[in-house]
Order: sequence, then structure tokens, then C-alpha cells
Amino acid sequence: MVITFVAYLYKMKRLHLFFLLFASSLAHAQSSSTLNDYEVTIDSLKNAISTSKSDSLRCIMNYRLAYIYTKNVDKKELGKIHLKKANELVKNNSYLKDLSYYYNSLFFSLTKENLQKFRKADEALKKYNSREIYILRSKILFNIGLLYQRENEPLQTIEVLVKEAIPVAKKSKDSQELSNLYKLIAVVFYNNEDIAKTKYYLDLSISTLEQGKSKKNRYNEDLIELYLFNVEVLSVQKKTNEAFEYLQKAEDLLKSYPLKSLYIEYYFAKGSLNQEIKNYEQAISDYDNGVRLSQLNKDSALEQRFKLMKYEVFILQNKIESAKDLLLDVFKTGGMNIKDRAYYSYELSKIYRKLNDFEKAYVYNEQYIQLKDSLSQMFEAEKIADIEAKYNKLENENKIKELTIEKQATLLNQRKNMLFLLLLSFALICVLTVTYFIWKNLKNQKKITAQKEINHFQKLNNLKREKEIEIMQTMINVEEAERKRVARDLHDSIGSKLSALKIIFANTQNKNDYNDSRINTILETSIAELRQISYNLVPESLLKLGLEKALGDLCFTLRSDTVSIEFHSYEIDNSMPLTTQTNIFRIVQELLNNALKHSKATQILVSCSQNGNRFYISIEDNGVGFNISEIEENQGLGIKNIKSRIELLHGSLDCESSSGGTSYNIELDV
Repeated sequence: MVITFVAYLYKMKRLHLFFLLFASSLAHAQSSSTLNDYEVTIDSLKNAISTSKSDSLRCIMNYRLAYIYTKNVDKKELGKIHLKKANELVKNNSYLKDLSYYYNSLFFSLTKENLQKFRKADEALKKYNSREIYILRSKILFNIGLLYQRENEPLQTIEVLVKEAIPVAKKSKDSQELSNLYKLIAVVFYNNEDIAKTKYYLDLSISTLEQGKSKKNRYNEDLIELYLFNVEVLSVQKKTNEAFEYLQKAEDLLKSYPLKSLYIEYYFAKGSLNQEIKNYEQAISDYDNGVRLSQLNKDSALEQRFKLMKYEVFILQNKIESAKDLLLDVFKTGGMNIKDRAYYSYELSKIYRKLNDFEKAYVYNEQYIQLKDSLSQMFEAEKIADIEAKYNKLENENKIKELTIEKQATLLNQRKNMLFLLLLSFALICVLTVTYFIWKNLKNQKKITAQKEINHFQKLNNLKREKEIEIMQTMINVEEAERKRVARDLHDSIGSKLSALKIIFANTQNKNDYNDSRINTILETSIAELRQISYNLVPESLLKLGLEKALGDLCFTLRSDTVSIEFHSYEIDNSMPLTTQTNIFRIVQELLNNALKHSKATQILVSCSQNGNRFYISIEDNGVGFNISEIEENQGLGIKNIKSRIELLHGSLDCESSSGGTSYNIELDV
């Protein structure tokens, strides 16, 4: 019994230290990042929040700030402030409301009480199929799996990760998220001492992360942790040469990115490996480094574990005095659990017997026996409690059976009494039922007829609406085609002739009395205006470089010494259909032309951003403003054209104007 108990404790203590380290790295991976500087992103988001008039855009920016601040424990309160601001801006926007469940879940602790909240966040996002949403869902499902793992429920952990999280992560095509999921599965199998499956999923995690190399936050930290985890597994498998190769990979990365918490894992892996190959002096040096870093981090549990690993090396070296002094030092600090105290009491007893100090050997042997008896009593108490629970369950089942028999007898008598009444009333019920169904059928026929009429009118209205949209689309397509043709003809025909005329006049400057300077000026002005007309009809930058560049060129072209036009863009997708990009460009162009013609503004701010299939336009000026009600009553061709294009893209327009300026906020479905 003694040998079995001691062997079990020796087998588990090394595993326990590794998971004490690795569990902290899993939590660390979700909460902090040290290799990347977020200051530029934070400043950009804050500037966008302060300048934007769109509630939806400001909501998303605040959520992103909240997410960044969760990565730093010291700034988590700032994250809560931005989270609150974002929640207030959600209002009746269904997409933002669904998104809010994810960002609020970032502030939940991983406990069973919050499991349903994580599930609700995942359910809210299931209706969306974008890559960004798949990434958010994989993070949520990772946290659910980690929650089960911390609750020591390995089956639930594997089920969530394999059946739900990994398929979602594969759809997101995010190698870092997928690698983290494989890593957590490997941890579960390692915790259950299934080394073969641990190695399989660990290799999957490493290959997934290495093949999908990215510049995302924590990429290098994740790779270091995987390499060190692999060193530990290879060491257990006695594959020391391969283990040293991965240890060197981890060391190379750590040289560029020194991180104290990762160095603790590094020294444990390196010390264990050196101990495995009997390089004891180096192992002691590694464990001493681990002790030093644990003290710097004020982690007494890790410090104690490193000292106990060092003790094992002293025993292997037969340095009995050193082992004794170290073990006594650990006993003085306290904090060991009862299993560890039992094991190391037995170890001290052996050491003192070797040193011929039988009195102290007897003391520690008695202490070991008492602790072992306490553990046995604990096990016995658990067995007794289990027996009592089973007995009480059996008693309760017997009582339930007796009550069930009594209840069945009572019900039988009641059924006999009721049977006669049922037979008497059966005929009446049949008559009433037939009457009811006849009446119900007539009523339903009336409802069906009325509903058919309503459906008919709705169908006519829908057809009419579809026809109007079709006509509108046709008009816009014809208009754009005509503009392209006119632009091509003006540029290729008239433009070339004017250029040739300029050359002819330039060659005859010394042969006649023409006012060459004036002719050249007129020609140059004509050519410039011709090019401007061509650009207004079909901007070349839109066709060649996409929407974002075309909008930037438009703002740059229209600015002047008296009017400043500032342009901001966020995540615009230039792969949208050309017709959609053209409509967006025309909307911005028409609004800017109106501002330049009528507002007398000196400053104009243009902000365009995209989130999935939603496109946001915000245009503000400091002009004289206008009466919105008058504009609604007397809409010119420009305003009608803008509204037609917005309606074509199933969007909405919000306009505010006063003597201090005018702002337009537009949301489009792209």
C-alpha cells in the first residue's frame, strides 16, 4: 500500500506542475497580449468615435475599444466604460444587438453560472455567415470548452470543441483560432494521461499555426507555448533529441520576445528534459531560474513546485544533505496539500534513515502515517457518504412505488365511476362536435376567402414595386452607359483634335500675328475642362483602383483654397459589384456638389466605412444649413437621384441641418 501510494504521488506531481503552468497560459491567451502595440489603433478608434455622427459606427468602434482593453488587466475598467457606451448606442439595431452578446461575454468569468450567457451569445450570432462572425463564434465556443475543462468535465469539453468549435473555426479560415482549439483538446487528453492522442492533437495545433503564419496578436506567444508543450510530451515519450529541437525553436523566439511568464514554462520544460537525460547540474540551474522568476511574479505555488523538482534531482545525484535542507525549507514555507505533505514526509523519513538520524526518521514516518490515515479517512468518509446516498435513494424509490400503487388504485375507481357518465354523454358530445366542425368550417372558409383577397392585393403591390425598381435600375444603367460613351467620345475625338490644334498653332508662332499666348491658354483650359468632364462622367480611379481610392480622389479633386475636404475610410471592400460601387460614388459626389454649391462651407468631413454587408456614409459641413421641410416639398433632380440610389441599395438617409452646418448619415445594404 505504501509503495503504490508513493509511486502515484511521484507520477502526478510533475504533471501537476506542468498544468499549473499551462492552465495559466490558456487564461493568459484569452486576456492579454504583449507583442503588439495597440496605441495607434486606440487613437484611430477614439478619433473615429469623436468625429462620426453615425450611432451605429460609434457603437462598433466602442465595442472594439472594449475588446482591446480586455487584453490588459490593468485597463479592464476602461473596457467596461466603452462597453457601456456601446450598449447604449445599440438601440433598435438587430445586428448590433446580436453583436453585443459577444462583446459583453468578454467580461464574464468562466463559471457554470455564466454558461447559459455564453450559449446565448453563440445562438445570437448563428444567423450570420460572414468570416468575422465565425471568428467571434469560435472564441465563444473556446471559452465554453475551457469552462468545462476547468470544471474537470473532459467529455463535455471534447464534445463542444470537436462538434461545434472546430467546424466553426474552419469556416473562419483563421489558423490561430483553430490551433488554439486543437491545443485545448491536447490538454484534455494529457490531463487524462492519453499521450498518443495528446501528441496527435498537439501536432495538429503546431502545424496549423505554422502553416497559417500571421501578424495577429499573440502569434509568437502561442507558438512558444506549443513548442514547450511538445517538449514536455516528447520528454514523456523518451524522444529527447526531438524534444531538444523544439526547445531550441522556443528559445529562438524567446530571444526576440522576452516574456516572464513564458520563461517560467521554458525553464520547467528545459529542466525536465535535462533531468530526463541525466544532465543534473543543468537541470538544477534551470529550476533555480524558475524559482527566481516565480519569486519575481510573487507566485509561491510555482516557487514551491520548482524547489520540489530540484529536490528530485538532488535525490538522483545522491546529494542527501542538499535534498534534506531543500525539503525542510519547503516544509517551512507551508502551502502544500495533504497528499504532497504525506509524500514528502515519507521522503524525509527515508533521508534521515540514510543519515542514521533514526529519531527524526521516526518522527517523519509517524507524520506520514498520520497523514496517510487522514487521507484514508477522507476516502472512507466519501465511501460512507456514497453508501448513505444510495440507501436514501433506494428508500425514496420504495416510497415512490407505494404511493404510485395507491394512486393507481384510486385512479381505477375514479375511472369506473366516470365510465358510465362518459357513455351517457358520448352521444351528446358527438352531436356538439359535428355542429362545431360545421360552424368552424364555414368560418374558416370566410377567413380563407378574405385572406386570398388580401394576398392578391399584396401580390399586385409587390409586382408593382418590383417593376418600379426594375425600371429605376434600367434607367440608372442606361444613364451610366451613356456617360461612359460620351466620356469616351469626348476624350478620343474632341480631345485629340484640340491637342493637335495646339501643336499646329505652336508651330506657326513665328509666322503670323496670332495672339499665341491667348490661343494656347484657351486650348489648355478647354483640354483641362474636357478631362474634368470625362472624370465626372466616369472616374477612371473607380474603374481601375476601386471605390476607396475613387472617393479619396474625388475629395482631393473638389477641395480648394477656400474649402477643406477631409476623407476617412474604414475597411471598405473593393470587391463589391461595380454597379454598387458606382451608386455609392454618385451618392457621395452629389452630396459634395450640393455642399460646394449651396452651403458656403469652409470645412467638409467625409467618412465611409463597411461592416460586413452594411455600408455607412457620413458627410458633415460647417455651412449655413437649410430648411429641411422646404427641401422635402421642392426636391430637385439631385436629391431625387440620391434617394433613388439609396432606395435601390435598400438603405436609409438621415439628414440634420441648422445654421451651424449640415450632416448626412446614410446606411446601405451592399
